[in-house]
Amino acid sequence: MMEQLLQNRRLIAHYYIVVGIAVLLFGWYVRNDETVDATIIIILAVYVVLFPVVILYTRKYAVHIFLLLLAFITGFYSFYQYSVESHSILNALYFTFQLYLLVVTEVFTEDGSSLLQYPLILEIARWSAALYTISTLFIAMYRLLETSILLVYYQIVGNHYVVFGYNENSAAFIEDLRKRKKRVILVADQMSNEAIDYLEELKVVILNPGDTGENIYTKCRVARANTVVLLHEEDVDNLNEFMEIQSYFKKRVKKNLGLSVYIHLQDVTSKKLYLDLEGTVEESDRHFSVKLINLYELFVDTLFEKHPIYTTDQEGDSKHIFIIGFGRLGQQIALKAATQSEQFEKSTLQITAIDKHMNKIKQDWERNYSQIDTRINISLRPFDVEVDPLESIINGQDTQLTHIYVCLHEDKLDLLAGIELSNQLPHIPIYLEFSEGGIADKWIQSEVSGTRLIYGTGTFKEILTEDKLLN
Repeated sequence: MMEQLLQNRRLIAHYYIVVGIAVLLFGWYVRNDETVDATIIIILAVYVVLFPVVILYTRKYAVHIFLLLLAFITGFYSFYQYSVESHSILNALYFTFQLYLLVVTEVFTEDGSSLLQYPLILEIARWSAALYTISTLFIAMYRLLETSILLVYYQIVGNHYVVFGYNENSAAFIEDLRKRKKRVILVADQMSNEAIDYLEELKVVILNPGDTGENIYTKCRVARANTVVLLHEEDVDNLNEFMEIQSYFKKRVKKNLGLSVYIHLQDVTSKKLYLDLEGTVEESDRHFSVKLINLYELFVDTLFEKHPIYTTDQEGDSKHIFIIGFGRLGQQIALKAATQSEQFEKSTLQITAIDKHMNKIKQDWERNYSQIDTRINISLRPFDVEVDPLESIINGQDTQLTHIYVCLHEDKLDLLAGIELSNQLPHIPIYLEFSEGGIADKWIQSEVSGTRLIYGTGTFKEILTEDKLLN
């Protein structure tokens, strides 16, 4: 509760200032009003003083709750205290609930006729109830039309971000954009209802390209956007999307714009294909700037900045890197290590990588990265860590390992392999994918001896920010 109080202290201070002014005006207005007795004044004073407790737990609905409770307190007191005849508590409650339906039960005259002026406390009750009911209806209507209203607003104002493709990566990137108060339109299909509800709570406009009759690029106003990011999981989808956007601009947009388009491409073949496509575009048809991004490359760059393999005082040292899991992340680690090795001419580098699908991976690797310096000794071996013990392959190495990177597809396998290796090689740095301060980090710190060198590589979510991804 203390933490929530500190987070909301400025809002609470403003609340007490406004309430203080309202109390002074109220006191001046009712100083000669005989219908306002000491009991209701005490009740209202206690209510306004204690109400900030509600603010601590919900800022979004604080005003609604304030009006709801104010109408109930003053309404119930009015019907129970000021009615001409004595009424039961149940009757007073029923009359009070009718206020929210904008109905005032006439129990303040002998014949039940309408009054031109009600007791002041009842006036507060009926106006508070009316404001609560009307605002609730407007909010309900707005929520039904919220996406449409936001879309029209983004279309008019422009300078928004358009993200194509929904997956774990694009979701994390969108979350960061919304934290920065950026206007975001997501173009994606086949999304779960839970994902749609979550993003709509973040005020993200979601468009399904299959549900609109007009061109999707016209509907999301890419020509007026600040940035377009293509974050489909597959390179081919990003390339196809890029070609369609380029075709749209060529047909519909006649002037050059300050738009930036970012394309996520992971494979070397995809980058070559993109360069071939760009080579066929005439300069007059270039309506926007294009930048290639690779999450794995960015992730490894961030990792090596924090935990470099080489330092200036280590020139001439030999390094032997052991990579468990040679998917996109493992391959990027190997490439980055090879690049760094070339900067230290007297250093030598050996890389040993294992993966249960290595036979297929090796063919792609040799086709795409045959240009890597021949001074680097790379050994790619098929090995299934779920079946065979790591000790057998570790003991078979000719040279001492200096770095170990665990890049398996499942977090559980990463942890098990990392801990198994730390038992055998407690003085060799081992890198696992987990964030510092997270559950995995705390578990490792508590279960594994502090003499072992287990480090977290961070998570992809940490690089899926506007500052890092669009830098």
